[in-house]
Amino acid sequence: MRRPLTTRSPIRGTLPELNEDLLISLRHGPIEGTDDIRAALALLDLVRSELEAFSTNSEEVLTNPEIENAIRTLEAMTRRVGVDLKVPFRDFAKFRTYWLRNDGYGSWEARRQILDELFEPPRERLIALDDARLTPILPERSLANLKDPAAIHEHLRRIQRAIADDPAQVLGSAKELIESTAKIVLDARGLPVDDRADFPALVKSAQQALRLHPSAHVPGPDGHNAVKQILGAASNMANAVGELRNRYGTGHGPVSGRAGLGARHAHLAVNAATTWCQLMLDTLADEKAPWRNQTPEAPSA
Repeated sequence: MRRPLTTRSPIRGTLPELNEDLLISLRHGPIEGTDDIRAALALLDLVRSELEAFSTNSEEVLTNPEIENAIRTLEAMTRRVGVDLKVPFRDFAKFRTYWLRNDGYGSWEARRQILDELFEPPRERLIALDDARLTPILPERSLANLKDPAAIHEHLRRIQRAIADDPAQVLGSAKELIESTAKIVLDARGLPVDDRADFPALVKSAQQALRLHPSAHVPGPDGHNAVKQILGAASNMANAVGELRNRYGTGHGPVSGRAGLGARHAHLAVNAATTWCQLMLDTLADEKAPWRNQTPEAPSA
C-alpha cells in the first residue's frame, strides 16, 4: 500500500502536513509497499509546486525546514533510481537568492522557466521509467496505423498506474478510452465528431462507421448471426462502462462515498473497454474489412 507524503493535520486545519518521517525513511532506502519511482515522481511534483507557489503568489504550504527535507529526499531517491537531479538550492530562502542571480527578478514567468528547466527533464525520465514497467493492455499493432495515438496512450498509462489502488480513476479513464477511440474512428472515416453527443450515441456512430453495428448488412463472417450477437454484446459492454463510470468513477462529484468499489471492478471495466477498443482499431486497420467498400456517410441516429 502506498503511504501518502502529506496528511491532513488537526493543528493546521485543512492544510496538509508533510510526512517527514516517511521522507527520512525514503532518503535512506526503498520502503516495502512504496514504489520508489512513483514516490519520487509524487515528491518531485510536490517540491515543484511548492517552489512555484513560493516564487509567485507566496501561497506555499511547507515550511523552510520541510522543503529542505523534501529536496534532500528527492535528490536521494532520484539518484537511487538512476535519474540525474541536482537542485542548486536547499530551501525557499536559498531559492530566492538563486532566482535573483539567474534573471528571475520581477518576473513570475522567468521563475517558472527556472523551475521547468530544473524539474521537467527528470520528471520526464521518471515517467519513462515508470512506463517501461507497465504491461500493455492493448496490443501495439492495434495502434500502429493511427495518425496520432497520443490520446490512446495517455488513457492507457493512466489506467495502468491507477488499476492497483484507484478503481474510481480507472472507471473514468476506461470511459475516456472508449470515447477517444470512437472519435478517432469517426475522424479516420471522414465523419463529423460531435463533442456534445451522448456516450451511447458516440459508441453507436463509431460502430456504424465501420459496419460493426449489429444492424449492418455485410457479407462473410461479419454478417453471420453469431458475429452480430458478439457485436451487440460489445456495444452493450462499452455502454455499461459509461454507466458504471457515471455512478462510481471520477468525473462526477459523488453525493456519498464509493462504497464497495474495488480492484475487481476496475479490471472488469478495463477488460470491457479494451475489448471494444481493440475491435474498433483492428477493424479500422484491416484492409479487407467490409467498411472499406462503403462510402463514408453520417451514421443514422
